[in-house]
Amino acid sequence: MQIGFFGEVMCEHRVDGHGFGFGGDTLNTALYLHRLSWQKSATARAAEINVHYFTKLGLDEQSDQLVQRLCTEGLAVQAARDPKKSIGHYWIDIDGCGERSFRYQRDDSAARAYFSEHQIGVTTALEQALAAGSLQALYLSGISLAILTEADRIRLFSAIKTFVERGGMLIYDNNFRALLWSAATAARWQRLLLPLCRLVLLTDTDERLIWQRPDADAAALTEAALAGGAGSVVLKCGAAPCWLAIRSTDGAVLLQQVAAERIDTVVDSSGAGDAFAAGFLAHYLTLLSPILAPDIRAAARLGHQLAASVVVQHGAILAVQQMPQLLLQD
Repeated sequence: MQIGFFGEVMCEHRVDGHGFGFGGDTLNTALYLHRLSWQKSATARAAEINVHYFTKLGLDEQSDQLVQRLCTEGLAVQAARDPKKSIGHYWIDIDGCGERSFRYQRDDSAARAYFSEHQIGVTTALEQALAAGSLQALYLSGISLAILTEADRIRLFSAIKTFVERGGMLIYDNNFRALLWSAATAARWQRLLLPLCRLVLLTDTDERLIWQRPDADAAALTEAALAGGAGSVVLKCGAAPCWLAIRSTDGAVLLQQVAAERIDTVVDSSGAGDAFAAGFLAHYLTLLSPILAPDIRAAARLGHQLAASVVVQHGAILAVQQMPQLLLQD
């Protein structure tokens, strides 16, 4: 399985004061999935997943440090470089319950210009990969779309539509940031994308904001995503059980829940949803037979295990030596 990720990478200023790292919703998931793809304990066929990350960076020192760090990890990065831009920055604030909030400095972020005006008529590496069939799956998030101009979203959507029509798999995470775009715009684009998605990984709080349904319960949110055309739906609900709505080949939908790991003290919730997505995909993407209930529940448990390891430490991305060995459970 060759899976591509597209998005923005930023410099993460840690709340514990221990310098800075790097993060970004799609990068967090891509890097965790890359690491898990070589953990034999996570799945017997893990090494069959090859992760490719597409972005745009500057020529600043921190962009260079990021490239070096990702190359050291062995993640396949295809990053265009813009000498007039840099990577964005974000600062994490933590409340008394470990819940995170962010402050950003990203107006000059190179990733926003991935489909820049001077590239009209020039195909990007991501578009080339989608058109050539070198990817079997693409992971996209709401933030990936929100950082782009409307014209660039249309350009990317056209490439994705052709990719899906040729048999490619689109996986979408609804990550919503009100500072980047309005709920109405996010809803309009999600409505366009849902019928193209083989799988969506949604967060309940973001879904309520996007669709302006503050009182909708998890079942209603899951059913709405299915009605919108998504193939299968995973609804992440924080510490509560996640919801799985998996559509079989005959069109039937199996709806179930999987409990989250118990955590006594949450230190920093940054990247928890991204980690869950990586754990889930580490098993989901290796399923070679028709999807059965035990398989999907195992994928969700892997997601919960990794998320539980992330929230008890600071920062969105764990150091390599802090990565847990995830185990499938019957």
